[in-house]
Order: sequence, then C-alpha cells, then structure tokens
Amino acid sequence: MDSRLLCYSDFVELECRTLMLLRNSLCKRRTLAHTAEDVQKCLGHKNQGVFAFCTHWDVGYMNEDCRIFLGALVEKIPNRNKILYMSYYVCIVEGREAPSKILRKFHFDYVTEAGKKKQPHPRFHLQYGGELPPGMKQWGIEDKHIQPLLPKVKQPRIFFVPVTIALLMNAIFYEFPIEDTNYIKKERAWLNLIRDNERKILVPFYEQCAQLAGKDGIVFFEQVYVQ
Repeated sequence: MDSRLLCYSDFVELECRTLMLLRNSLCKRRTLAHTAEDVQKCLGHKNQGVFAFCTHWDVGYMNEDCRIFLGALVEKIPNRNKILYMSYYVCIVEGREAPSKILRKFHFDYVTEAGKKKQPHPRFHLQYGGELPPGMKQWGIEDKHIQPLLPKVKQPRIFFVPVTIALLMNAIFYEFPIEDTNYIKKERAWLNLIRDNERKILVPFYEQCAQLAGKDGIVFFEQVYVQ
C-alpha cells in the first residue's frame, strides 16, 4: 500500500521546501510571525535520521480565544533511505497564554512493517486523542489538559490519506479562517506548493488505492492494514 511513497530524503526535502516558504515570505503575516522562529529552529537542527517540527498560531473559535498547534515527526529506517514512521498532529487548545483545556486533538500517522506495533492497524491512519507531544509542553500545556481525551485509548485507528505539513496546514486554514491565513491561501507560491504536494503524495496514493480496489480476489481493506 505504501510502495509509491517518496523515499525519506525526498519526503524531507518536500517538507523543508514548505518550511522555507513559510519562513521567507508567508510568515511576514502577523498571525504566523512566530512560525518563522519555529521553522528556523527546525532547519537549524536537522538530524540525518529524524525530521521534527512544531508550531502554533492563534484563532477565534466558538467565541473563544484558541491556539492551534501543528506538529510533524518523520523517522528514517537506519541505514536505508526509507521512512520508518510518520506522525502529524493538530491540536486545538482553548486559551492562549493561559491554556485551559484541549478541545480537539488528532494524529495522522504512517507505520511500516519495520515499525509496526502489536495491534494491527492501517499503514496510513487517523487517530483521535493520543499522548501530549513534547513540543506543546513548552507553551504551558500539561498532561492534565489531555486527560479528558483519554489518551490511553488507542483505538480506533481509521484508514486515512497520507499528509504533509503543507496539506495539513492548508486544511486547517480552511477550517479556521482568519485574515492572514485567507491571504496565504490565495498566494501563488502557496498554491503551487499545495499542487506539488498533491501531485507527489496524494496522486500516487489514490492511484494505488484504485488499482488495489479493482483487483479480482482482493479485499481492499486487507491491503491497507499492517498485520
């Protein structure tokens, strides 16, 4: 199911292109100014086998001041140019400088046979809740804030499409529109970046889904699970 996924170096290069675009132009917008600092930290501490990034920006939601956190972690199989594990998350927190509670938190993960757990689950999957990422703790988010989401409950893991920072961030821009992100969505550089992510990540994924779903004697869902 993952045979058309980019190799580790090409995937990280795609993510770094997103970060450089955010740093060099889009983060001049007031709402995402802090993201430029997060990008610089990420690009300045690149590890040969691990890519990690976390940022946040503020929005209004349901008449409350909220902060959206977005993070990514991509790990490489040792001595091979292949991805072992990917985990992306989006978390909506009520309160900004003094967070009060986590409203929603979703993980978008990819696991290979080389990195599989005991519980069978889709290679690409969506998961609600999950543990508190380390990158959020520096902003006053504590374990007590995640407990109402029951982080120890791991199932269900729902089959989902692969994501990248650009694809996930673009989706959040649509879900939580504010002036600055509405501007970003219309920028030609951003639109070209999204199209490139779609072409390199989503198109091969959907092509493989269509190919597997159309084969005689094959149950599609069995092909997407790591057993």
